This record gives sequence, structure tokens and C-alpha cells, in this order.
Amino acid sequence: MKNNFNFTPAFQQVFFTVVCFTLLSGGASFWLAAKDNLSPQQIRVFENCNTTWNMGIGAIFGLLGSKATDLFQSDDQDEEKE
Repeated sequence: MKNNFNFTPAFQQVFFTVVCFTLLSGGASFWLAAKDNLSPQQIRVFENCNTTWNMGIGAIFGLLGSKATDLFQSDDQDEEKE
């Protein structure tokens, strides 16, 4: 069984960009949630950060899921490609 993952530079760039934005928005969301009194503008920023966090988590699982299909290929299919 071959355990060879083919991560192209474009995939890596997209993946790490999504991870960075997700962590940034999650951190900002957590930081704003810890504050007592938020202005209406801060509430709006918090809602946007929370939405970005949720979309980022979904995108990370989607990107990883697209690469997980390589794990389920049988050895016969690998031999046919060669």
C-alpha cells in the first residue's frame, strides 16, 4: 500500500491561507467575546469574525476531504495508472 500524498504548491498555498484566516478570525472572535460591553460596531465585527471562522472550518474540512479520496483508491487502480 502506497502512502504517497501529492500536494501541489497551489493546494498548499490555498490550504495555509485558509488556515491562517480561520485562526485569525477565530482569535479575534474569541478576544471580542471576552469583552464585557461591545459597541454596535464591535458587535458587527464579532459577527463577521464568527461567520468567517465557521466558513474557514468548513473550507478546511472540504479541502482535506478532497485529498482524502486518494486514500480510498485500491491498489488495482494505482497499477492501471502506471
